[in-house]
Parts: sequence; C-alpha cells; structure tokens
Amino acid sequence: MTTEQIILPSDNFRLEEINLPEELATSLAGREITVDVLPEEPPLTCRLDLNKLPDGLPISIDDNDVAWNAYSPPRVLYTDAGGRAWRLPRHRLSDGVTSVVDASRYEVTDKLCWHEIWCPPTWWDLCDINIPGSAAAAVGEGIWIEVTVAPGEIPTVCWKDSSGTVWRIPHDWRRRRINPPDCDGLLRNNLPKDIAEEFGGRIVSVNYHPGSLCCLRDGYRVRDGRGSRWPVKAADCVAVGFGDEAERCA
Repeated sequence: MTTEQIILPSDNFRLEEINLPEELATSLAGREITVDVLPEEPPLTCRLDLNKLPDGLPISIDDNDVAWNAYSPPRVLYTDAGGRAWRLPRHRLSDGVTSVVDASRYEVTDKLCWHEIWCPPTWWDLCDINIPGSAAAAVGEGIWIEVTVAPGEIPTVCWKDSSGTVWRIPHDWRRRRINPPDCDGLLRNNLPKDIAEEFGGRIVSVNYHPGSLCCLRDGYRVRDGRGSRWPVKAADCVAVGFGDEAERCA
C-alpha cells in the first residue's frame, strides 16, 4: 500500500454521488487530500479463508475447493477524521474522466421524478462509490433507478437495494444517447461496411459508466442486432441526452 495526494472535484454533487455524507462532501470539495492506494492484484495469487472473506468479495474456487482471490483493481481509500475509510473511484488517481454535463441537464420549470432501467458497471465500480459489497453483489443486469430533476440542476439518481437502503449513483452512469458519425466515419472506426451503413448518423442508446472497469476510457460500444459490440471513439460522436429510451442498446 502507498499514499498519494489527489485533488477532489470542486462540485459537491460529485462527492455526494459516491455516497459521501453531505457534510463530508462539502468539507472535502476542491481540497487536496492524502489517500491510501491498494495496488492491483492479479487473480489466483492469494489463498483465502472462506470463513473470513471481506463483504461480497469476488473469489475463485479451484478443483480442490480451495478459495483464491479474483482479480482486484487498484483501490483508493480516504480516512476521515473519525477514522472511517471511504472509497474513491480509482480514476481520481489520474486526471478523472470527461463527463458530458450539459447533455444531462433538463430544461424544466418544475421538479420531476421518474424511473428508468439501468445496467450497472462491475462489482468493483459499485464498491468504489461506497455501496457495500453484499449490496453490490446483488445488483442484477437491469435494475430500476429513480431520476429526479429540478430547474438548472444536475439530475439526482438513486437506487434502492433489497433492504430498502437508498444509494446515490453518478448521474452520468445512466444510459447515454449518442449520435455516431456518418457511414464514412464509422468505417474509419473499423466497423464493417454493413454495420457502418446501418448505424451511420443514427441516434442509438449505449450503456456507459465513465471511469469504470467495464467501459472504454475514450469510446462507446454500439451493439448490433446479433449482439456484437463495436467500439466507436467518443470524440467522433455527439451526446444528445441520457436515459433508457426504446432505442437499440449497447
């Protein structure tokens, strides 16, 4: 384990979206803090005691019923003044992620609330936003989330686990509607001609979780009708909104 200095986002909502208490998020916003960094661990390198497993930790069981660690990405921990450790998304070690904030704003005059289907990222990513491992392990392929919007504000996105506990979800982890480049642009992204002709310039809905283990850092994956996923550079696409509209998903 090592220690590093990182600067946190200046917007409170970014810290509240990773389930830091409001008071703590306000006190830390924009500050440089010291964090502990647990290194990446390859799978099958550490034998585990089945009676002393961390909450919800993914494991591998060999043919002799021996438990071993699964892959572990780098983990970032901040310990508050009271001694409690909080997780921070690992992308805070680099330059963070580029988020499409403007496309997530809604031109509304009143507060609105609705539910939509959401496909979550990995267990590790959910733990990174301080959702307990056991709750993160219970998240299914598609779950209902609640989205609340108010005039001029970033949406608030929440998920309720089976115990009734409500957790914040980063608003830009919702499905994202994008307008890919035209056919020629998709061909330059190495998509087959028939796929490029089908999707060129057509708005599609994709799953995207900035900074997560499961998504590309600088691109989206567009799913065709046969289930194949094709990477397209984010710089070649235009984000037109968020949500789970009934469009082809990726």
